Order: sequence, then structure tokens, then C-alpha cells
Amino acid sequence: RRHADARIRGVKRIQIEPHLSATAACSAEWVPIKPKTDAAFMLAMIHVLLHETPRTSLDIPYLRDRTSSPYLVGPNGYYLREPDSGKPLVWDEKTGRALPHDAPGITPAVEGHFTVADAVSHLADKEVVRHENAAAHTAFTAMVEAMQRYSPDWASAICGVKAATIRHVAEEFVSNACVGQTIEIE
Repeated sequence: RRHADARIRGVKRIQIEPHLSATAACSAEWVPIKPKTDAAFMLAMIHVLLHETPRTSLDIPYLRDRTSSPYLVGPNGYYLREPDSGKPLVWDEKTGRALPHDAPGITPAVEGHFTVADAVSHLADKEVVRHENAAAHTAFTAMVEAMQRYSPDWASAICGVKAATIRHVAEEFVSNACVGQTIEIE
């Protein structure tokens, strides 16, 4: 009944699973997938979001202001931090330099490669590595680059779902994400 009521309200459910369950049967769309290949499907969806969808479709202000996406990653794969405070650094678009993530009035870059004059990385066992003129990129850039290889064509061979279907599901996800909308409660 909850599913039927949700459909009346306009909810569209796409069920991705190996067998046609009762839930899949009452969904708007059922996508049969080989068992235990969900990760490949999901990686391909992320690839579509990052490489085949305009950035304007993503909630960049949320990623910039509410996540670690702008944190700078150093050449050793760890966050670059301010030497004195140990706070993660971001690249400030206003000043064109690396500043602590919580510095007042900054506009952190979400994507890009930069050179950071002076920073440290905190490794395991409280080991601290100092960096001078370090090559850096944002955490979001690291994810974008890592997801490049997980195309829908790659996933299709693994999970048995057509690449076009994977793209379709990812595009449905983006088009219904309500990016930029606000819900006020009480």
C-alpha cells in the first residue's frame, strides 16, 4: 500500500535486483542484474554523474560548503594541513592560495590541481610529513579521476545490464535529485 500511495504522489521507483520480487513487480521499472555485481553498477552510475552529466546538475554548493570535497590532497595521498593548526587546507578561489577549511570569507575550489607552498600531512602513528611547493588536488578531483575508468560500458560486461540502461538510471537519479531545493519543517 505504501508503494501504491507513493506512486500516486509521483514517486518513481526503479528496482535493481536479480529476480523479479514483489517490490520489483510494483516498481515503475525493474532492472535485472547479475547477483553480486551491484558495486559495478553503482560505480558506473557515479561515472555518469561525474563524466557525462554537466556539473550544473550536481549540488556543487553543497559539496563545497558541507563536505570534504574541497580538501587538498597531497602527493602522498593524505590531506594537506596547515602546519600550525593541523586544519585541512582548501584552495581559496578569492586569494589564489591554500587556507584552512574554516577560514572566514573563503570560497573553496571544488575541483582543480594546485601547488601549495607550505603544508604538512598527518600519517599513521602521529607521524607528520612536511611539504614545500607540494602538488595538490582537491578530494573531489581525486574522486573524479578515480571514477574515470568505471564507465557504463565497463560495468555492462560485469553486471549484464546494458550501458544505455545504466545511463538512463543515472540520469533519472540526477533529474529527480531536487538539487537546490529546500524543505522547511515547521
